[in-house]
Amino acid sequence: MKIKIISATKELYSSDQIKSVLLPGSLGQMQLLPGHANLLSKLEIGEVVVETQKGTKENFVLNGGFVVNREDNIVILADDAAKREDLVEKEIEESINQAKAKIDKDLPPSEIIQLEKQLRYERFKKDKLSK
Repeated sequence: MKIKIISATKELYSSDQIKSVLLPGSLGQMQLLPGHANLLSKLEIGEVVVETQKGTKENFVLNGGFVVNREDNIVILADDAAKREDLVEKEIEESINQAKAKIDKDLPPSEIIQLEKQLRYERFKKDKLSK
């Protein structure tokens, strides 16, 4: 299988030697294996685990998005994503504090919803750092 993980700003990962992919689907975790049916699915905040043919695993944190699988070609279009090993606790704490400060202000509901989603994502990243 082949995979590409693309965030809003860059391509994070690409490989053509994939054994399986574990994803945070909107109805729960899902796993894609060779020969999986074609699909388009919404993704939630969570972790993506990519296992290569050699047995190594790559872990990413994801702030929602979509996955497309067509004939074992998987593309993950993430709202935001990062390699788990690239997470920096200080940056995450700063993002959490900034989001909390903005939520306390008088904002339109749509902006509050976006800030709350960002806050959930930052807290998820922080949780992944401690594991």
